[in-house]
Order: sequence, then structure tokens, then C-alpha cells
Amino acid sequence: MELEFGKNLKELRRARELTQEALAERLGVSFQTVSKWERGETLPEITALPEIAAFFCVTVDALLGADRAKREEKIKEYLALYDGMTADNAPEVLRRFRAAVREFPDEIPIQIRYMELLQTQRNSPDAQRDAEETAAIYERIRKYCTDDVIRVRAKRLMLQNLNRQYCTLGYDEAYRRQAEAIVATLPALRDAREIAEGEWATAENWYEVKGKEIEALTYLLQNAVIGYCYYQGSFSAQDRIRAIEHMNGVIRLIDSDRRPTKNRLHLIYNYGHLGHLYAELGDTENALRNFRRAAEAAAQFDRLPEAKRTAMYYEQEEDIRMAGARERLYRLMTEHYPLSEEFRTMPEFREIAEGLVDKF
Repeated sequence: MELEFGKNLKELRRARELTQEALAERLGVSFQTVSKWERGETLPEITALPEIAAFFCVTVDALLGADRAKREEKIKEYLALYDGMTADNAPEVLRRFRAAVREFPDEIPIQIRYMELLQTQRNSPDAQRDAEETAAIYERIRKYCTDDVIRVRAKRLMLQNLNRQYCTLGYDEAYRRQAEAIVATLPALRDAREIAEGEWATAENWYEVKGKEIEALTYLLQNAVIGYCYYQGSFSAQDRIRAIEHMNGVIRLIDSDRRPTKNRLHLIYNYGHLGHLYAELGDTENALRNFRRAAEAAAQFDRLPEAKRTAMYYEQEEDIRMAGARERLYRLMTEHYPLSEEFRTMPEFREIAEGLVDKF
């Protein structure tokens, strides 16, 4: 019981961002006493436990660790709720997690998932509150989390948060400076896990290990090429088509039914991009051919076993995570791609789009 009390007290104190001295002052004891409690050397008087529990807004049982099993079971339920999130229950998951981060302020798995949920709220009426909560969780993870994977993930989410504020609040350079300071602490590409693993490939696991390395590099190349060419207005439609077709060739080279990669999702988008770019040039035949390829790739992706699809969801694809590749492609084709009304009403195009609807 001592060890549980000491551990719980330390976690609760850190979650409130208090030093031992500050907590001791609040409780009317010396900081040496608090230190001994946290090390499990002594326990407070039994009459003091309700006061300490009340200060942290927890029960005495929770403070002592008597309900640890119940606590861990509830945390597992929250994590399962997040993993099973769909488009229909996403608002409820967010609502539940708003409560969870306050119920478990010291549970990093809960906190990091809440950060991720907040980044999906692109049109939230409480954008400023979401940004402040994201920053508070980031600071907590930065100070107290020792898991490098979670720390790096939190940095990426914080960068997204800062970018959103930078773009929506008048391009305040203070946000850029904060982002640059975080970027400076991130590991270099050559230090990535997949690259390091690739250096230790053996004859027995060469295909699997090097496949991960190539997949990771291709994923980054896709983002670099498409981000540089497709989204920049300075490139002509022909330039963007050439870049995307070359990128598709790289993806098809490494992707196979034996080892489908997360870049398979990029193929869906890339074929869709090609479809509207060819339509922009008036090349209806190539436009329709690429939209059909996108639809086939989306159907192929959605037919993958659920575990494989889940593993292939990449970081910011909440739309596919909550819906499906075919549904997402349908929305792109009918709502987002800059297609003329004449093209949208073509029987061939409508057949492709309606075929997607029939499948999801």
C-alpha cells in the first residue's frame, strides 16, 4: 500500500505541476515529509488522507491505490473506445475523452489520444480552448513522459496545433518561432527507426526489414513530391501530372499483395488528382481512366482485413479512419475536386461515382 500511495501522490503532484515544496506548503507539512511519502518510506496519518485526497479531487481509495484494478480497467475501456471510433460516434468519443483527461491527468496514453482528437476539430467553435488544452498536454508530456515515441508524437501534434493557430490568427510570427524551436529538437531523418532497423537486416529478415525502410522513405517522398508540385500554384497541370505519375510508379514498384504498404492510400489520392488534372486539360479519356483506377484502388483497400487497414491508416487520415477509402473518394470526386459541371454530369463519371456509393 505504501508503494502505491507514494507512486500515486507523485503522479498527482506532477499532473498539477507542483513541486514537493509547493505541495508541502499546501498541506502544512515539510517538503522532506512529502519526499518520504513519495519514496514509500512513510505514510501520512490516517486522519490526513481525506484532506490530501480532497486536494487532488480523488477518493482515498484512489489515493492509496485500493481501486487500481478498477482504474486500469476503465483506462482500457477508454482506449478501446478510441480504437473503435467511427464517423457516427466520433463526437461522443471526443466528449468522453474530455472527461477522461480530467479523470486521469497522469495517464499519458489518455492524454496523447486526446491531443490527437483535438487536432481533428478543424472547425471547432472552441478552437482557442482546444489549442490551449493541446499546449497544456504537450507541456505535461514534455516534462514528465520518458517514452521517446510518445514524446516525438506529441511534438508532431503540437506543431500541427501551432500551424493551425499561425494560419488562422493572422500569421503571428510567435507561433512560427515556437514551431521552429520544437522542430530543432526532432531527430534527423537518418535517425528514424526504420532506417536504423534497415542497417541490421539479415539474410533471414532482409525482405521484411528493408521493406519497412523503403516504405517509410517512399511515404516521405510522396509527401515531399506532392506537397512541392501538386499544391504549388507555380506548377502547370502538365508538370503536376508528370510528378504524380512518376510517384505512382515508385509506389507500385514496392507495393504488392504480399506486403501491402500504407502508400496504397496515396495511390487512391494520386489517381484522383490525375483525374481532375486531366479533366482540367480537356483530356476526358485519361481523366476517366484515372478516376476508375482511384475507385479500384479504394475498393481494394477497403477489402483488406480490418487489422491490416487499421495498421495502414497514417497519421492525419481521420477521414479514412472514420469512414472508408471509397466513401472518402466519393466525397472528393463529388464535392472537392475542381471539375466542371459538364464533366460531373457525364454518364461515365456518374457511373464511377455511383459505383462507389453502392459499395459503402
